[in-house]
Amino acid sequence: MAGSLLAAGLVCGAAAGCASKPAEKYDTGAAKAYADHGYALERHFPTTAARETWTIESESVDIALLLPAQTGSFPLVVYLPGLGESSEAGLAWRQSWAQAGYAVLSAQPSKYGAAVWSSSRARSGEFRDIAQDAFGVPSLSSRTQFARALLDEAWRRQHNAGGSVMARIDMTRVAIVGYDLGAQTAMMVAGESVAGVESVPAAESVKCVVALSPYADFSGMGMESNFRSIRLPVLAVTSTQDTDAYGLVTSAGVRRAPYQYMPAGQKYLLLLFQAPHSLLAGAATWSGPAKGKYTGPQPVVDNGAEPDAVMAEDAAAETAHRNRAGGVPPSPGASLQYAKQIAQVQSVTTAFLDEMMKSDPIASEWLSRNAKPWLGESAELQSK
Repeated sequence: MAGSLLAAGLVCGAAAGCASKPAEKYDTGAAKAYADHGYALERHFPTTAARETWTIESESVDIALLLPAQTGSFPLVVYLPGLGESSEAGLAWRQSWAQAGYAVLSAQPSKYGAAVWSSSRARSGEFRDIAQDAFGVPSLSSRTQFARALLDEAWRRQHNAGGSVMARIDMTRVAIVGYDLGAQTAMMVAGESVAGVESVPAAESVKCVVALSPYADFSGMGMESNFRSIRLPVLAVTSTQDTDAYGLVTSAGVRRAPYQYMPAGQKYLLLLFQAPHSLLAGAATWSGPAKGKYTGPQPVVDNGAEPDAVMAEDAAAETAHRNRAGGVPPSPGASLQYAKQIAQVQSVTTAFLDEMMKSDPIASEWLSRNAKPWLGESAELQSK
């Protein structure tokens, strides 16, 4: 029984969807007003959803489709959820992109979905070991091949679409977006080089990658060489509190290493201040802190040394933020701040997609000029 509660607790802690009380009240008008001053869509589309089951590499995979509810041809965003999440995860992000005129396809192999937390290992509380295996080289190799096979299947289905929703997807313009475990896969598509994993050259149709909570491991060697091979445009999104509940990434500054070591040229980093790892999962709403529900492993604070450049950047970012905020960082449990930071991720990711997928000059100008003052005191956008 205790093991089952522990497994359920980790899901709550990782997915930002569990809570012990109703959503906390806050000024929704203030949140909407803030969001409305973010990146302005050229057009706001109503959306429609569909669920399908595809066979990919002899495995049945649940597919969640979300796209504009009208005729037309829409660029494709492939969303890869985090460890333990279903294909329905990331609704706040997927809905935002679909409303901006993108077809969004979310896919999660069952072995990395919710079944992870019902395994005998999870019931025994072996969360760190489960995560270590999931983020390890054999798994990464398998997931990289899965991403390529998923695109191939999407191409095949679009070609034979007939009157299905796949007929409305433009397969010549594709973005790969991932959160957590999915972000690690997305970075391989972007061109990351990992020893023991066969690289899969990105198809010409893949125009960019977004990594929500990118993964990096300083326990090995050659960190710089891993990321200097990246050539696609990349937006990395992370936070000064972006540690995980598994105990793998125990210092939030590590997640900025991919951006730091990528070669310059259409690379962006959105750094949120005081946002939890779970916010980047894109739960549509925040229901307040899950007090009394999460009994799984807590994020670990690492007081050990990390590479000087990342540690210095981490300290500088925190210091600059606290100075701007009068020395007091905002409460990580504030629901209004949560809503604003959700809007920040939605605006910046959508503008990035518009710049890279649609060559939109307005999106480019917004990212270079307007985003930084709008983000204000709770986030910053870097580019190179």
